[in-house]
Amino acid sequence: MRRLGRDHFVNDLNSANSPAYEIEDGETVVVETRDCYADCVTREGVLQEYPGPNPATGPIAVRGSAPGEALALTIHEVKPADWGFIAGVEREASKEWRSPFSIIEMHDGMAHYPWGLRLPLDPMIGVIGVAPEGQGVPTTTPHDWGGNMDTADVKAGATVFLPVAVPEAMLALGDVHARQGDGESCGTGIECSAEVTLTVRRQPEALWRCPLILREDRLMLIASADTLDAAAWRAVEEMSGLLCKIAGLSYVEARRLLSTAGDIRISQIVNPRKTCRAVIPKAAIPDHWPFP
Repeated sequence: MRRLGRDHFVNDLNSANSPAYEIEDGETVVVETRDCYADCVTREGVLQEYPGPNPATGPIAVRGSAPGEALALTIHEVKPADWGFIAGVEREASKEWRSPFSIIEMHDGMAHYPWGLRLPLDPMIGVIGVAPEGQGVPTTTPHDWGGNMDTADVKAGATVFLPVAVPEAMLALGDVHARQGDGESCGTGIECSAEVTLTVRRQPEALWRCPLILREDRLMLIASADTLDAAAWRAVEEMSGLLCKIAGLSYVEARRLLSTAGDIRISQIVNPRKTCRAVIPKAAIPDHWPFP
């Protein structure tokens, strides 16, 4: 199994970036990632000069991938480092301040908080995306081709589907969190460097125009917008459209099904664009489940 090192990274998803790696359709690789401060925070909590936020390892060219397709990224393992940090941000009225770093030691499957709390590790990937058509997008920002979605369900056991916009897709990923709650409400999770093992497969046609996440018996659609309200309502609209396509429902039927059998959940409220996800269980569309 090949290992793609963390020395090659980008700070934007952009078709103008030259590929750092090339992989074959169906290949399983280990991707090393830096933390959101490019590994420039010391274990003593000192931030050294760093080359921009949210470095994403890549770009990774997927041979043969073309616009109109999708990438199916099956995540097998997200292995965090043995320590990380939380960079807390609080907002009160118009005042913003940043507290010192909280260093989190991580061993025996647990995160050890400096104030005595212990919680199980639950690592997830904050940034995962492909290059959009046209102008690039910073890795701090989510968009319709992935990016900084900060969605807690992007973890081992999930398959992430990303629509491809440019030749060879130009995949990049990073910003792993050893834990993160929905919302990422202080601005970070437990930030850490990590190793991600995943399999990359080409899909001949994108199922939908937004990122999708398949986990066990549920399907999630990721929607981002300038405000949280707009992101939530966009998740409703996009999932309703997807249900019409895959289940043959009318728009009214799809909306009513989502309202009674599905959920709209917050992914993050702190990035330049906000992110929500619509969730529909397999039990709601058992005869029209679009996966084997």
